[in-house]
Amino acid sequence: MQTTIRDVTYAIRSTLRSRGFAAVAILTIALGIGANTAIFTVVNALLLRPLPYAHPDRLVMVWQDLRARGGPADEWATPGNYADWRRETDLFQEIAVINGWRPTLTGDAEPEPISGEQVSHEYFSVLGIAPILGRTFAQSDDVPNAPRVAVIGYGLWKRRFGGSGSAVGQRVILSGEPHEIIGVLPSGFRPIVSGAAEIWRPLRINTASPSRGSVVLRAIARLPEGVTIEGAQSSATALARRLEALYPQFNEKTGFYLTPLQDRVVGEIRPGLMAVFGAVVVVLLIACANIANLLLARASSRARELAVRMALGATRRRVIRQLLTESLLLASIGGIAGVLLGLWAVDALVSLAPSSVPRLNEVGLDPAVFAFAAVLTIATGLLFGLMPAVQASQRDVAYALNDAARGGSRVAGRALRSALVVAEIALALVLLTGGALLMQTFVRLLTADLGFNPENVLVGFVNPPRTSYKTSAEYRAFYDQVLEKASALPGVQKAALASVLPLSGDSDTSFEIEGRPVPASQSETPVTWYREVSAGYFDAMGMTIRRGRAFAEHEPAPSIIVNETFVRTFFPREDPLGRRARFGNNPDDPWFTIIGVVADAKARGARESAKVETFVPYWQLTEPGMFVILKSATTGRLAAPLRAAVSTIDPSIPVSGITTLSEMVGDSVSQPRFFATLAMTFAALALLLASIGLYGVMAYAVSQRTTEIGVRMALGATPIEVFRLIVGDGIRLAAIGIALGIVGSVIAARWLTALLFGVVPGDPLTLALTAAGLLLVSAVASFIPARRATRVDPMAAIRSL
Repeated sequence: MQTTIRDVTYAIRSTLRSRGFAAVAILTIALGIGANTAIFTVVNALLLRPLPYAHPDRLVMVWQDLRARGGPADEWATPGNYADWRRETDLFQEIAVINGWRPTLTGDAEPEPISGEQVSHEYFSVLGIAPILGRTFAQSDDVPNAPRVAVIGYGLWKRRFGGSGSAVGQRVILSGEPHEIIGVLPSGFRPIVSGAAEIWRPLRINTASPSRGSVVLRAIARLPEGVTIEGAQSSATALARRLEALYPQFNEKTGFYLTPLQDRVVGEIRPGLMAVFGAVVVVLLIACANIANLLLARASSRARELAVRMALGATRRRVIRQLLTESLLLASIGGIAGVLLGLWAVDALVSLAPSSVPRLNEVGLDPAVFAFAAVLTIATGLLFGLMPAVQASQRDVAYALNDAARGGSRVAGRALRSALVVAEIALALVLLTGGALLMQTFVRLLTADLGFNPENVLVGFVNPPRTSYKTSAEYRAFYDQVLEKASALPGVQKAALASVLPLSGDSDTSFEIEGRPVPASQSETPVTWYREVSAGYFDAMGMTIRRGRAFAEHEPAPSIIVNETFVRTFFPREDPLGRRARFGNNPDDPWFTIIGVVADAKARGARESAKVETFVPYWQLTEPGMFVILKSATTGRLAAPLRAAVSTIDPSIPVSGITTLSEMVGDSVSQPRFFATLAMTFAALALLLASIGLYGVMAYAVSQRTTEIGVRMALGATPIEVFRLIVGDGIRLAAIGIALGIVGSVIAARWLTALLFGVVPGDPLTLALTAAGLLLVSAVASFIPARRATRVDPMAAIRSL
């Protein structure tokens, strides 16, 4: 202990004697550890920390697996399958289903649209969530015709009810229907499916005679204690085969697929987050290489001191211990500064992150973060301190005394410092290339041709309550008035309606084509996305009619417009115009005539290919809920007039979700933008550190080669030749690092394949531009040492021999 105290005391004195060196080292460490601490805090909250539910490792999402039918592995479930799953107590301890809900809360205050969920009564029990007031749903609440009850979230309770305990038992009007509030949830609860949900009510499914053809539910289940997900998947597969035999019309080629809830919640963000985490680790490695170079240079300047210590009896182990103590002291100070920097960086990350990032509200410091920072600090101190310490302790005492007296430097030390700089440049190029690829991906996603024009388009959603609008004729009359008043707003060039917008979701249905055999089973029944639209929809959205025509105002005959993918799929060698299709399987439903073909639109974003789509006039097939679309050069001033116009038709109906189509497109690429921004930020930091490292090596080399340079100039070397010599040395190191970095970039970029769009991992142009940029920065970093070398006085250098 006394020896340790002496080492620490000496390390403090040594550090104080070299304040400039210490400041640079501590700042470099703080940047590296701060970045790593910030990113680890996010990774810990999103990926490592268990979900905030009871025994989250036993929670799974349950899907219909339609891969055998050419569909997805994670299709939603039918009420019929849910009813069968509930009976499988050996497979699921408990299972609940969820459906979206967008009610409007009316009362004394202004009508407020609220995001909600309709759930089966087991929902809160499955998650292990208890209310802070009242109760959650009982089985008696979840049967057809049961009185309407609701559970509200903490935020809604505070906002609309002032946090009063009397809220429980109150009756509220939701989309025209009275509901009794029976419970309030804790503030920390975040729903699984709709992260913005603030209110819940029972689904009231008739499980005695459930629908088996409607794919409308998402299911979450809790596995029995001791049952693994692999074992549960095997049992679910066996159950799927039994139900296929019982209900061949609906369950043919339909499997059941289980995924851990944690994977489902954070699965989409995991690759990007891990890529950024890898980037900050590389930044820390570059920082360590930089400090190791500083320590090597410092050890060279301390060669005489260390040689005297060893001459007086200090062992190699003792010298290494003293130097490592100094390194750990620097690392500790830098680590503390890094944690403080990380605290600020975490807040910045959370503010920059898009709202679509799951569990963002849970990001914060906890013991795991501090433990990570402590371990990282110690590991960093050992990593950058061990190599210089070993190098310094290997010196021959007599040689070191003579070499130090001459101001020389051993070749081995110069080679090691050069190798570290080469490694820094190689790692910096890897980060620059990865960041450039991610930035290109974001730009290409943002500028991709989606098949519609989002510029100068404002959208808002109106949802007439079923209690007030009971028939299709009433809905149509309301939508007709909305369209008329919206079209008359000042500055509106075009107005339209649509049940579903691109990037906002989808709605699909089965259909049959006239003259073709009716499929024997549901698995062979064709499916199309469908949108109910007004006549001006395609003009307002900037979509091109390829064949035929668009809808006329109040098109009298049942008509549809299909997209190009529909035609390629069902009429590859036929003219679709004039052909007819019927939705559903009811023979009494009308046939719709195809009157036009519209260009494909990527309704789920640029990464997804176009789907089979059908467009139907809203006055021929009317459902609740419609988007209002306004094309105008003054979209920023239309929100209030639109709300006022709808209010004159029905004051109880608000216009919710008012935004622009451009903002929706921007939101759809918010995660790629976030990861690209982070990657480029850390790549720039890596470039700065690598250039500082190269500058340091070249500057030190010039100081050590002063005599050599003086002799060269005395023998006739011109300043320009000396300049070229030093810059050439720097560029040679950079070229070696760039060559290694190109290989590393090609390898590392393959890990980014899932994140890329419109660019290949080994894109030659990206590699060439980043390599050229890094070479230019390296030349600039060598410029100042090279100029200093040209100012060496030959006579003074020769006299120092």
